[in-house]
Amino acid sequence: MNPDEPMTPEDAERAHLRGPESGAGPDPRRMQELRKISRDYPFICPVDFKPHKGSPPGEDPNTDPTFVATHREDDGAHYLG
Repeated sequence: MNPDEPMTPEDAERAHLRGPESGAGPDPRRMQELRKISRDYPFICPVDFKPHKGSPPGEDPNTDPTFVATHREDDGAHYLG
């Protein structure tokens, strides 16, 4: 077999090659944590671009005209982790 020619799937299977050895992908625990954060803080704050719970509760802060005027990072609705 010429090393300059691409390997066929059968050759790769015989050689036990399964792609790059980069690990098992993203850390599943980190992915669970990100899913939990996105559930609890579903919006990105239009002022400081941090995850935000919403204003008023359950609504998008981007559509609340008073949100920017009354914005405080320590308002308890930001994800500060």
